[in-house]
Amino acid sequence: MRKKMNKRPSFSKNLFWGVGVLCLLSFVNACKTKGEVRREQEMERLKTEVKEAKDIRADVDTTVEELKLEVARLSSVNEEQAAIHRNLAEELKNEVIALQQRIQALEQRAVAEELALKQPAPKESSSPSASYELGKKLYDEGKFDEALDVLREVYKKSSKNSEQAKKTQFLIGEVLFSAKDYASAALEFAEFRKAYSKDSLVPTAIYRQAWAFKNLGKNKESKLFFQDLIDRYPSHPMGQRAKNDIKK
Repeated sequence: MRKKMNKRPSFSKNLFWGVGVLCLLSFVNACKTKGEVRREQEMERLKTEVKEAKDIRADVDTTVEELKLEVARLSSVNEEQAAIHRNLAEELKNEVIALQQRIQALEQRAVAEELALKQPAPKESSSPSASYELGKKLYDEGKFDEALDVLREVYKKSSKNSEQAKKTQFLIGEVLFSAKDYASAALEFAEFRKAYSKDSLVPTAIYRQAWAFKNLGKNKESKLFFQDLIDRYPSHPMGQRAKNDIKK
């Protein structure tokens, strides 16, 4: 009976000690949980701030890129506008220059016409010979249009196949050539050769035809005339010239 009484206090003591340990562990665990909660809350807050900062930075980066694109677009637009203005200015400048040249040409023409009105009109010669000399004089003075008017009138009034008609037609070709109307000159010399095929001026007429075509940029035709002149008149001065000119 005594032995049983001794065992109970020992059991109570152990029980009390166990409960104490459990309480202590619970307290410690409770303390750790609160600390961890605070740390976790702090970490969550930091994570939230970092995310917000990243979002703000992303927005800023996007805005910067948009601004860069806008600046580039505006720069491109400004450059295009500047190019348009430059081109427009250049076109206007060219138009002004062309207009000035046209005005100068019109002024010169007006002055020439005014001077022509003040000068007495050429008197009609009483003979084709005198008119021919007048036409030749106008040609020598470089008045090609006036010379042609006089010479064509002389040719009309001259007897066909006459010496006067022959030299007048040849001179008409020379006037046209000097006036740089090369196509008309070539035709005139062709008519001369047809009408006066055995005349001493035929080699010169062929030579003028060759150069008329050369000046028109028709080198193939020009060489044909030069070669014809060389073949038919190798010793003639025009044939000698043709030997050099055909190489040009």
